[in-house]
Amino acid sequence: MLKKLKTWIFRKKVKAVIFDYDGVLNDSLTIIKDLYNEFYKRKITHLYFKDNQAFTDFFEGDMWKNMEAAGMEVNKENKDLCNKVVKEVLAATDTNVKFFEGIDSLLLKLKGEGYKIGIASNGNKEIIISKLKSYGLDSVIDSIVGYEQVSRPKPSPEGLLKCLEELGVKPRNALYVGDMESDIRAAKAAGVKIIAVTYGYLKLKKDINEQLKNADIIVNNVDEIYERIKNG
Repeated sequence: MLKKLKTWIFRKKVKAVIFDYDGVLNDSLTIIKDLYNEFYKRKITHLYFKDNQAFTDFFEGDMWKNMEAAGMEVNKENKDLCNKVVKEVLAATDTNVKFFEGIDSLLLKLKGEGYKIGIASNGNKEIIISKLKSYGLDSVIDSIVGYEQVSRPKPSPEGLLKCLEELGVKPRNALYVGDMESDIRAAKAAGVKIIAVTYGYLKLKKDINEQLKNADIIVNNVDEIYERIKNG
């Protein structure tokens, strides 16, 4: 009886579901690895990644910390250069990247059931909108916040809080779905419950359980996301 009561309270409270983009909606690990290798080829950074495993071992959620670790001096000039390369490379290659199986159905189902839907990502907003349009899902999303809309990317909660503000939803009435430790830290700082997925960027990490241990809920596939949103 108590479990049923908690489930009812959980369902009653959730008014919005906010998603990370890369590694949760978009299966983009390989293309992001290639992007970082493009930074290397253009002598912006000093690290080259031979495969997805090498990139996964290096990659963390904060882009600018990644770039600094790869040898780039983080300043406005270099940030602007990186932004230019990101748009150029991803615009040319993003058509080769697909949403994870079942994501389109999940978003449509949640929208049809009255949930507000947001995206809070360290990715580029223009690229995200373009991909959503290719799936006919741009009208499903109520708010999109990318790294260019914030002064501090995740693990700062700034982007998540901005998304909540645009949705008109309080943190206690939202769920965030992410795949990185930085997503968990951002959600905790924002006061939002988080569902962590294991199929994202950490899937090749040997310490994935350790990295996701502070999530409120951990799921292994897209179907489980819906089940946990509905049932707590």
